[in-house]
Amino acid sequence: MKVGIIGAGRIGAIHAENLRLHPDVSAVIVTDEVVSHAERVAKINGAEVAPGADELLDSVDAVVICTPADMHAELIELAVKHRVPALCEKPLAMNLADADRAVATVSESDVLVQIGFNRRFDTGYRTARDLVADGSLGTVTLIVGQHHDYQLPTKEYIARSGGEFIDQLIHEFDILRFVTGREVLRVHAAGATLAFDWFSDFGDYAQTVVTLWLDDGMLAVLCGSRQNPVGYDVRMEVFGTKDSVAVGLDSRTPLRSIEPGVPEPVDPYTEWLPRFGETYAREMDAFLAMILDGEPNACTVYDARAALAIAEACTISAQEGRIVSLEEVV
Repeated sequence: MKVGIIGAGRIGAIHAENLRLHPDVSAVIVTDEVVSHAERVAKINGAEVAPGADELLDSVDAVVICTPADMHAELIELAVKHRVPALCEKPLAMNLADADRAVATVSESDVLVQIGFNRRFDTGYRTARDLVADGSLGTVTLIVGQHHDYQLPTKEYIARSGGEFIDQLIHEFDILRFVTGREVLRVHAAGATLAFDWFSDFGDYAQTVVTLWLDDGMLAVLCGSRQNPVGYDVRMEVFGTKDSVAVGLDSRTPLRSIEPGVPEPVDPYTEWLPRFGETYAREMDAFLAMILDGEPNACTVYDARAALAIAEACTISAQEGRIVSLEEVV
């Protein structure tokens, strides 16, 4: 099958390589608003270049959307219009109004659309999900999750990111739902810009903490920061009445213990690709299997909307300094 890529940035290049290596893919076609970006990715992967999204969608059997987030909803609708199955990077949209429009477009058609929350394909998170589901942990009472980047993003990136909750912690919101199988009822979020005041120029935060109440009485605490000098640190701890487990804890986890005799991390993660690179190949496998073999959709537009609703509730909570119910935004 022929697969197109709209958006030839770093994530587009990762998907292009995985598609080039996939046995079910006969050709890859790339387009980008910046033609040189598309040409670079195409040259590396032996792909073709299309002049624009419409032309690309007229010539492919499936498409991967890797543009900035503020273009996602529009391109999902365009893919559905062309009747081309789509894998779209997260988030679904920058706000719930655009998300609802995209969800309506998808639900009114039979075109398959998967959203790229890649952590759903991480072995650790999937194992945690299985342990929760089969009762191995007992009653799960508390979840603690965190996402700390190593290097600060650029101001240009933050300007189009949608904010800390939509851009960064939305991964934690999605994986919380995925691991627990539960829904969030209300949130209390806080944000700060300590040491990085320029984030406030964009109405954004450099550090965030969220308390979440789930529909079975479980509590979760999620936090994020845009800069951690030790490395890229993404983890989850799941506490149950029978057992507790940690995801993302290994010799490379950038935790520098000051307890005597504890070794420092070896070659700590400094970016997301070494930590989660394999998940993108598995995500692509699932997308193509959904199209070719009728396998279940690994992350629907409804899942993506749910994560976005949590992010929007957190944004309101942080701005207004109060607990926000999901009923206020859903």
